Amino acid sequence: MAVTNDDIMNELRVVKQHHVWKRAENVAKHFDVSLGTVKSWKRRGLITGYKHNKIVIYDVLVIERDLFQIEN
Repeated sequence: MAVTNDDIMNELRVVKQHHVWKRAENVAKHFDVSLGTVKSWKRRGLITGYKHNKIVIYDVLVIERDLFQIEN
């Protein structure tokens, strides 16, 4: 069965909706860790921050999946 461009675009829309972006301090609260722990994760390359305007934000669902091996 061939995959159409519409199928790919629909899948992309679904994937884009499954992100929860938070600032570092809110990531710390979400995972019940210190802000220093979040910064340590970033320094060690365990999580990736994304610059939005002048604020660094993190995708909580990606952190859950990659760092804690939690499947959604």
